[in-house]
Amino acid sequence: MSDDIYVPAKKGARIPMPGGQPDWPEDGRPVNFTSPFENRLVRDGTIVPAKRPSAGKAKTPDGEGEK
Repeated sequence: MSDDIYVPAKKGARIPMPGGQPDWPEDGRPVNFTSPFENRLVRDGTIVPAKRPSAGKAKTPDGEGEK
């Protein structure tokens, strides 16, 4: 499995999963690249890596934004 979080390429898109699994979560999850179905979702662009927060907006230990 990959540690990267993948989300639907289109906001609000419903991505049904096979075998009675719940739909792909809107807030994303890691991809199991050993699954042909999940691998295809990445290859065809149905799910994409989530955007990571920019480095300039890191939170300080007190929970506040960078000062």
